[in-house]
Amino acid sequence: MFQDNPLLNQLKQTMQENTPKRTGIVKASERGFGFLETDKGKRFFIAPNDMKKVLHGDRISAAIQENGDKSTAQPVQLKNTETSEFVAQLSISDKRVSIKANNPLLHAFFKIKGAMKLANKGYHDGDWVKVKLLEHALEGNGFLTEIIEKIADYNDPFAYRLIAVATHNLPNKAPEFDHPWQVIDPELERQDLTKTPFFTIDGVNTQDMDDALYIEENEQGWALAVAISDPSAYVPEATEMDAEAKRRSFTLYLPNFNVPMLPRDLSDSLCSLKEGEKRATICCTMQIGKDGAILHEPTFFAAWIKSHYRLNYHDVSNYLENDELTDGQWKPNKILSQLLKVLDQATEARHQWRCENTVVIKSQPDYTLKLNNKGEVYEILCEPRRTANRLVEESMIAANVCAGDFLAKHCQVGVFNVHSGFATDRLEKAAKLLAEYGITVQATSLATLDGYIKMRQDVALLHNAYLDHRLRRLLSYADTATTPAPHFTMGVNHYATWTSPIRKYGDLINHRLIKSVLIEQTSNVIDTDIGAHLNEARKSQRMAERDVNNLLYCRYLKDQENSDWRYKAEIFDIVKAGCRVRVQENGATFFVPSSLLSKSATDAKKVECVREQGVVKVAEQIELQLGDVIDVMLTSVKPESRQLIAKLAEPLG
Repeated sequence: MFQDNPLLNQLKQTMQENTPKRTGIVKASERGFGFLETDKGKRFFIAPNDMKKVLHGDRISAAIQENGDKSTAQPVQLKNTETSEFVAQLSISDKRVSIKANNPLLHAFFKIKGAMKLANKGYHDGDWVKVKLLEHALEGNGFLTEIIEKIADYNDPFAYRLIAVATHNLPNKAPEFDHPWQVIDPELERQDLTKTPFFTIDGVNTQDMDDALYIEENEQGWALAVAISDPSAYVPEATEMDAEAKRRSFTLYLPNFNVPMLPRDLSDSLCSLKEGEKRATICCTMQIGKDGAILHEPTFFAAWIKSHYRLNYHDVSNYLENDELTDGQWKPNKILSQLLKVLDQATEARHQWRCENTVVIKSQPDYTLKLNNKGEVYEILCEPRRTANRLVEESMIAANVCAGDFLAKHCQVGVFNVHSGFATDRLEKAAKLLAEYGITVQATSLATLDGYIKMRQDVALLHNAYLDHRLRRLLSYADTATTPAPHFTMGVNHYATWTSPIRKYGDLINHRLIKSVLIEQTSNVIDTDIGAHLNEARKSQRMAERDVNNLLYCRYLKDQENSDWRYKAEIFDIVKAGCRVRVQENGATFFVPSSLLSKSATDAKKVECVREQGVVKVAEQIELQLGDVIDVMLTSVKPESRQLIAKLAEPLG
């Protein structure tokens, strides 16, 4: 009777029109409620019952209801959703089929189209699947979904890595192409350097070896030759294979698992600089002065080389770091011994020159997660950057600086790694912060490369981890650009990586540009959007790496939950809710909530985490700050959300 009442309908419409509305993004919580975050930074509470109509990440229009001091948002209209597809685990029984999203923030009730037929199609209880959203609750009668593919079987011990790559829309296997693998650039003259004793230094299990080195000592210092594998000799531009390499953009590395950018016939075989095998390369030779500076203009050229020695970081480091080797340890022959010692001398000079003239980033240890055949971590190795790592790193950095200058001069385009230093709106803040530590500098000077380098060198002399962290927060984001620009945080005018073309599509592009100069081609046109594409691809890979590593850490450390074990950890982030710390012995990231920084709930009310200053205060007194190394104890492991929660071993009083 009331449904068709025109007066009642008009009243209802008038009330809806007069109710204020806001547009924003839905942020869900694991406890059922959520918030609407508007573009202007305001937050409105969404009740659990209303959250059943929306999904985390949805952009919606909502009616704002005022209730005293509290304002709540009631979803009205869907603008767009980020959840067009997602990963979930199947639950199949005789009476019911359901899915549970891998993302703990997606906890809506999902109806499944053709649910009762899934078992007949080969799906099992516990399988992991990719799900497509067909209908949204704000636009239909609930959430309707469809299972579009199986990701991993319920009993696959390595399902977690397939889940990670599927979640971030990454490929899970190598590209395959039926190709004759012939050199496609016969017009490019290649020098025959197969008799020159080049050598590679990589991990013990590395298959895609893309750089080799050779060095000679001379009156001016050292002549260093860097030879880089040349997959552009086999991968034609504007082909399906090239398009697939661009789509992937990078080789994905996960523990005990990699997904190459190029077909394995190339990445692990024909383009890998294997010992004793003739390979096509692009080379750069540079003269390094006795003080470590690069003298004259480096030379780029194409060549055929053979790696005479396949070395690994462990053996080379042990040899160079120890005057006497024990029986059974690896020892090089006379020729190789001389090459390594000469390279070590040149590396030391080069590193010292960079410390005095550019910006050198403090090295961090690598953490290697060792897995058994059940996909479980049985050991985590903390591997500091040793002598052999530095040999390769300094050589590659020098080669990339040379390539950046070469492309800037001859092409005016390329794939450049760029960084503008401090964000423009934070220059004054940076100058003020530096003044507190006795470093007087004008904000305008910090906006120049020379001024930034001078400041970083002054800061390095203070050995102040807290100041380093504070300054890092004021930096702009690093970027990938197609036109030359400085890289402030490396302290160089140009930086263009070309030393990993098997693994990075941007390096492959730079190879092609370098070769265009060598054969005097005039066309140097590249996609102006390539930088944004590469940035987005790398972001997706890092998120997949993070998901896998965080889950493995949770599983590995589960037995330490609520134990008495103390971990040494460095504070690397402070937010209002608490501190993020990195454990020194294994690289795990713990979160210490502000409530677990103190002895009791009463004391917790006095604790204040100040993000802007990067400090933790108790009653206005600074107790902790960024860069501090503290003892923490693991209190809670949450595999579903990949969180490790800790408390201070010695609470603040």
